Amino acid sequence: MQSLRLFRALVLPLLVAAAPVASVAPSAVAAPAQQQAGKVDAEYNILLGGLTIGRFALDTVFDDKGYTITARGSTSGVSRFVSDGKGFLKSSGRIVGSRVLPAAYMLDTSENGRRNSTVSMQMNSGTIVNVAAMPPLAKKADRVPLLPQHKRNIFDPLSAMIVPMVKGNLAAACNRTVPVFDGWQRFDVKLYYKGTAEVDGQNGSYKGSVVVCGARYVPVAGHRPTREAIEYMENNKALEVWLAPVESLGVMMPFRMQIGTEVGMLTIHASRFVGEAETRRAAAE
Repeated sequence: MQSLRLFRALVLPLLVAAAPVASVAPSAVAAPAQQQAGKVDAEYNILLGGLTIGRFALDTVFDDKGYTITARGSTSGVSRFVSDGKGFLKSSGRIVGSRVLPAAYMLDTSENGRRNSTVSMQMNSGTIVNVAAMPPLAKKADRVPLLPQHKRNIFDPLSAMIVPMVKGNLAAACNRTVPVFDGWQRFDVKLYYKGTAEVDGQNGSYKGSVVVCGARYVPVAGHRPTREAIEYMENNKALEVWLAPVESLGVMMPFRMQIGTEVGMLTIHASRFVGEAETRRAAAE
C-alpha cells in the first residue's frame, strides 16, 4: 500500500473524526464557548508499527472573517508499504455558534516527485457548489453513485478538524455522526465517547486532559463496496481521535489519532500543540 493511497483511505477518515456536529437541539447541550481570534500551531509525527514514516504541520488561524486551516506534510519510503510523498491541504470557512461552515477546500499531493492527486471544492455553508478532483473516479459497475444529496451539508477533511467547545460538556465532542466529502467519496464517521486521557506536552506544548473518541467509518457513496480497503475500514474498530481543548479560542482540535492497519498501528501524535488567542498575545507584549 503506497503512502498517499494510505493517507486517502485511512488517515483522512480518521482526521474527520474530529469534525463538529452539524446541528444540535438548543436544549440538548450547553451553549458553545465564545469564538475568539487567534491561532493554533501543531506539528505531528506519523508512525506505522512504531516506525516514523512521516510528519506534517497544521496551522489554523481564526479572525473576524472566519478560519483558515493549512496542512503541509511528507512521508518517507522507509518500508515497502510507504513511498516518498508530499501533501498540501487548505480549507477556509466560518464558525457560527456551534456550527463550522466550510467555504473552500483544496488538496495537492505528489508521490515520488510526480503529482498524484488534486481536489478543489467551493462550498456554500457546507453545500458543494463546485468540485474538481483528479484523477477522476473510474466508471465501475459496482461503484455506488454520487447523487446531489451527497454533496449537501458536508464537511471537508480539514474543516472537520475544528470542534467548537461546549462549556461544561467536553464529551459532546463525541457521540455523534459526521458527514464528510473528500472530493471523491461521501462517508460518515460515527463517533462515540471512550473517556479522557492526560498528555504531558513539552517545550510549551499543551499539557492536560484530552477527550478520547472512538470512531467507525461508514461509506455512503462514490466507493466500491467490494474493494478490500473499504471492507477493512468498515470493520475497523481500532480508530481513535484524542481532542485537546484550546480554551482561549473556544475550540478543540486533534492531539493524537490512531488507525489499526493490516501491517501495524498507524499513529499520528502531536510533537507540538500550541493554541493562543490574540488578546493574550497582545497582553504579553
